[in-house]
Amino acid sequence: MDFGFRKLKLSQKLSLLFGLPLLLTLCFVAFVFRRNITEYAIHFAVTVLLLIGYGIVAARFIQRLTKALESIELISRNLASGKLGAVRHVNGLPETTRIGASIALVMDDVIRQTKFAEQVRSGNLEATYSPRHDQDVLGKALINIKDRLIAIKQEDEQRNWAADGLARFVEVLQSAKDLKSISHDIIVNLVRIIKANQGAVYLAVKNEKEEDCLDLQACYAYNRTKHLTQSIALGEGILGQAFLERQTTYLKDVPDHFVRITSGLGEANPRNILIVPLKMNEMMVGVIELASFLEFQKHEVAFVEKIGESIAFTVSTLRANENTRRMVDELHGQTELMRAQEEELRQNQGALQATQEAISRKYNALFKKLGDLNYQSKFDQLKSITSTKKRNVEYYFDIIRSQILTFSEDRMVIEAIKAFKEAFYNIDQGITASQQNSYRESLNDYYSNEFIPRIKDNTNFTANASDFIPEDPRVTHLQHLYISGNQHPTGKKSLLDDAQDGSEYSKVHALYHPILRNFLEKFGYYDMFLLDATTGDMVYSVFKEVDFATSLVSGKYHMTNFGRVVKNAIATTDKNFVQLIDFEPYDPSYHAPASFIACPVYEGKTKAGILVFQMPINKINQILTGNNKWRGDGLGDSGETFMVGGDYKLRSISRQLIENMDGHLAALKKLNYDSSVLLQIRKMETSILMEDINLESSSRALAGMSGTILEKNSAGVDVLSAYAPLEIPDVHWIIMSTMSEAEASLPINSLRDGNFE
Repeated sequence: MDFGFRKLKLSQKLSLLFGLPLLLTLCFVAFVFRRNITEYAIHFAVTVLLLIGYGIVAARFIQRLTKALESIELISRNLASGKLGAVRHVNGLPETTRIGASIALVMDDVIRQTKFAEQVRSGNLEATYSPRHDQDVLGKALINIKDRLIAIKQEDEQRNWAADGLARFVEVLQSAKDLKSISHDIIVNLVRIIKANQGAVYLAVKNEKEEDCLDLQACYAYNRTKHLTQSIALGEGILGQAFLERQTTYLKDVPDHFVRITSGLGEANPRNILIVPLKMNEMMVGVIELASFLEFQKHEVAFVEKIGESIAFTVSTLRANENTRRMVDELHGQTELMRAQEEELRQNQGALQATQEAISRKYNALFKKLGDLNYQSKFDQLKSITSTKKRNVEYYFDIIRSQILTFSEDRMVIEAIKAFKEAFYNIDQGITASQQNSYRESLNDYYSNEFIPRIKDNTNFTANASDFIPEDPRVTHLQHLYISGNQHPTGKKSLLDDAQDGSEYSKVHALYHPILRNFLEKFGYYDMFLLDATTGDMVYSVFKEVDFATSLVSGKYHMTNFGRVVKNAIATTDKNFVQLIDFEPYDPSYHAPASFIACPVYEGKTKAGILVFQMPINKINQILTGNNKWRGDGLGDSGETFMVGGDYKLRSISRQLIENMDGHLAALKKLNYDSSVLLQIRKMETSILMEDINLESSSRALAGMSGTILEKNSAGVDVLSAYAPLEIPDVHWIIMSTMSEAEASLPINSLRDGNFE
């Protein structure tokens, strides 16, 4: 029985324990002065008994208090050191029991948060976590990270879907033989990819009255006997209006009576109608109409619009080829007729000479006209290819600019920069001089045996390891952990998630690196970097080349194009600042051409860091070469599309280097290219920044003009060229498509020589 002692507050219990002896002593003194000696003895005995009882109670209380505090200390120490085991019940006073219960709740939250984070890290984006209260900041941050990963996954799925669709349509368009068959293949594949219910292709033609109209070329999933409109006048209904306005039309919740009146879909009852114009540059060739009971998503509409450009180009090419074949057939017929006339006229020697001369003049005039028409057809084809590739390249660079801006605003990126910065500047704490010497020896071995031989292999200058090894102990430490001490081979250093050294940096790296590496691999960038917005220190990179952890403001590489674009991003006050910098040889990438795009990362009004992408050369070349399918793009055996910079040097890889490196290098040697340059081209397998395209066409394009020209290339070969400037911010680049004149004129020359096959 404790007479209510347990219900007292801790302060009241302590006051009672330490105040009671004083009270008893005062009582005893009072009795001494007021009573006789007998009474004094009695009261003294009572006081002693009370003090003994008090001592027993106090000892028991102090024992319970001490035991409870020891339990709380043990639990707190385990929590601080990351040991998230079960919380032992705190036996003792009510106050300490409540403290233990509160710590148990905290530990339970940490365990739940850790399990949730592990599930998300392992790819389980269906994992759930419910914060117990509004102040659970870490839990909410983890939920935000999961939501962002889900959004990135959805974006990746949409991009992969679009890429698969584009690849499927490349095969369809490359197999084109005539307008009817290609129209049927287009609408069948498009309806299936978009998962629409109906679809139709209308092309612009002349009707019997020589009036412009839209003629149905192919349809899919229609009742052919009842619901088809074969021909539509320009301006008639939605289709005709969409053709004249040259804009995509998207109708939702279409009423039952509306479709038949205003749409080429007849009496069908779809709820969503999508009409996309087929246009090449400013020339309209037709429209595609799709109908679905489900709404079309934005990425589906964008996909159809993108495919529409390729379809328009294919239709134009087929029509041009049909016109050329028709003219060749007509010429063939006329040639046969003239040959018959020539044979007949041989019987009359007197009239034969004059007739032969007349026939020869007509013959030559006819071939000249046909040659001119053939040239114009090839020029139009090259111009169309150049225009299409120009739009694709500009669109790709627009996507990159939007992507780096969007990624810089991602909360995960902001938190990653903050975490990497804090860990970066504390990495050298507790490191001894002996450890630093060990790290430096490890780096010296890596630079001497890995980096220097590789860069010498790509260049003709002499380099030593001492010229590159960093002096800063922090840089030496991090490069040892993630480069020289990394068990993965050169080129695959990014596979290391955790250096297992127990540092805070390695914990942060293990958390964010798999996510950032996955982003880089999805979009094909060469590398991605996070930098301090004040010092320019590279606090993180994906691939860990020798610029890792150095300062792009004051370090060895601050004068490179990478250093310049970083310093510009640091200096700007514009939150929407994005800058692309032109290609230059970059030593950390073994002197290969490198281009970078950078933007600042803000948290509110504070510049938290700098985000940089190293541009993906392979992706750019895939666009320009059609993934090495020049013939499928209509460029034959000699044609190609490439980019040139303001210095008249290539910014993409030439077709000849890809298809026949030895032959191409032999041709460059005849043009007096230095042997060291030829060696670099061979070893790095690139012509970027090393081949000159100094032609009349490239000069015109760099002056801002677009057009076509018949000219001699640097080897003295006649070529047909189409050229145009590229509208890409921050760089002065042009795009060109060329084809040898001999290949372009081959059909006409074969016919002139009597080869009618």
